[in-house]
Amino acid sequence: MKKILLLSLLFIIARASVAQQNYNDFEGAKVSWFGFYTGMLDSMALNPMVGGNDTSAHCAKYVRDTTLYDNIQVRPNNKLVDVTPYASGGLMASKITMKLYSTAPVGTQIQLQLGNSSIPAYPAGVHSEYAAVTTMQNAWQNVTFHFVQLTPGGTVAANNVDKIVMLFHPNSNARDTIYFDDLTGPAIAPVGVQAIENLPPFKLYQNSPNPAKDLTHINFQLNVSGQVSLKLYDMLGNPVASLVEQNMKAGTYAIPVETAELPNGIYFYVLKKDGASRSMRLIVSK
Repeated sequence: MKKILLLSLLFIIARASVAQQNYNDFEGAKVSWFGFYTGMLDSMALNPMVGGNDTSAHCAKYVRDTTLYDNIQVRPNNKLVDVTPYASGGLMASKITMKLYSTAPVGTQIQLQLGNSSIPAYPAGVHSEYAAVTTMQNAWQNVTFHFVQLTPGGTVAANNVDKIVMLFHPNSNARDTIYFDDLTGPAIAPVGVQAIENLPPFKLYQNSPNPAKDLTHINFQLNVSGQVSLKLYDMLGNPVASLVEQNMKAGTYAIPVETAELPNGIYFYVLKKDGASRSMRLIVSK
């Protein structure tokens, strides 16, 4: 019995000694941003079921694209500290966790890849891989990712990770809707220990007014000049309007959008630049 208690104590101490980071609680505290993603993302979505495993008012909503390996990239504001404590199948290995609500059936797989944003190709740009499966449908659950492997052919060192790639229901054409919150994993290295790299090329803001009746404006800020794409989609992902498709200088912009002829409903506008993309929700109500 004493031996069992000692092992349990050592396990608790080992787990507690590894600092962890909540990358975004969607209530104002965040130390990350979204890079490339293939589906439709709303980073200011209302919680579909407040209470139980998630009492937050807001979370991220993601509608999966039908591409086989649809993915979302989370970019911490700095490199992660040494991720070695997570890259192990041992009992004392640290775990990446998050809260999840999904329309997908129970048993749907979710994969995570820890990698480096400067090496986009797989497998070279990946350090390690993790997996979990859903245990609930249309309800919040706490998901724990378990180590799968150090990626064969990966060239990223354990202290050079600055990208987390999430693949929900990989190798399928399912158009699942998922809500997620409180993705928590390896701590972020203090600024000054490692330089912040790959700052977002733009900031996208909520349109105003929202809901819109006849006219609204979509506001964004470009940190560097370059080619910009801004498009409007309906809830099914069908294109509604191409609002911007041109080279633009760094600065702040307000793009007018006429909504008088649009049916009432929820739309998404997507801004893309330099391989990064972000979307936000626009509501039309007359």
